[in-house]
Amino acid sequence: MQGIFISYRRLDSQSAAGRLADHLKENMHGVPLFRDVETIEPGVDFVEAIGHALQSCGILLAVIGPRWVSLQDAAGRRRLDDPNDYTRLEISTALQRNDVRVIPVLVEGAQMPGSDDLPDDLKPLARRNAIELTDKRWEYDVSQLVDTLGKALHVPLAPKPPRPEPKPPQPSPEKSSSRSWTKWAWGIGALIVIIAAYNANEDSYDPTGRVPGGDTGQRPPVAEVILSGNWQDAEGGSYRLVQQGVQVAFQGRSPHGPVAGRGMLQGNQLTLDYTLNGYPYQAVLLASPDGLNLLGQYRGANTGDSGPVHLQRAR
Repeated sequence: MQGIFISYRRLDSQSAAGRLADHLKENMHGVPLFRDVETIEPGVDFVEAIGHALQSCGILLAVIGPRWVSLQDAAGRRRLDDPNDYTRLEISTALQRNDVRVIPVLVEGAQMPGSDDLPDDLKPLARRNAIELTDKRWEYDVSQLVDTLGKALHVPLAPKPPRPEPKPPQPSPEKSSSRSWTKWAWGIGALIVIIAAYNANEDSYDPTGRVPGGDTGQRPPVAEVILSGNWQDAEGGSYRLVQQGVQVAFQGRSPHGPVAGRGMLQGNQLTLDYTLNGYPYQAVLLASPDGLNLLGQYRGANTGDSGPVHLQRAR
């Protein structure tokens, strides 16, 4: 049976590579795993040793962390520029073999290096489709990678247990005696998209316009909210919203990757469909009356993850 070769830099992604190897051992029983070739004995040719290890592997996972491109040696030279660098030799050797699939694996928020960042023998790596493993969606992301590896190696995988349907968020029983925000906790992913829950009076109001308590009186209509402009989140993400009538388009970069999508505004309520790193998400949000805050909750259409988040208009 063909194995999987995990290539990584110890000073860049050792923890993530070890975590990945443990997960693959648990989910791909019987598939040989090779962590690296840094234990090559003295006098052994590097290229021959790596080539021998790759002979029994059908896939090389190139684990790329934030310092993978720029990491330097003791003399201040970039390690990738050293022809005898272990990581460079592992990947370049695999790229030259037609029977080995090379998959870049991005961890800890790393970006895929461009062709200009790589030496000539690694430039083909820039054309390989990468997969990202995030801490907050680790189980889901790795399960996607396991599916890919199983198909590539023709390894039958055990059927997955059904994912439990996520429970809807429970409303807070507490209400303030005056203006108050709906209680929320910081969530993960989708840092561009939020649902706001701003209560203008003592109690929450009915979206149909009826006053709580069964009265037939109507709340004053909500003033139109203009969302166009630059927005930011507490974790350093930055985004641009463009509103045309009731249509709103947005794009930007969160700490977890690029986001983009479109939505429709009704009063101060915005319904959004968007993607984060290629995964679909949905959200319904309300804007604060002053137009400076968006608060609320998102939900992953495929991942099932959800949670409230907060976006503020950039000053």
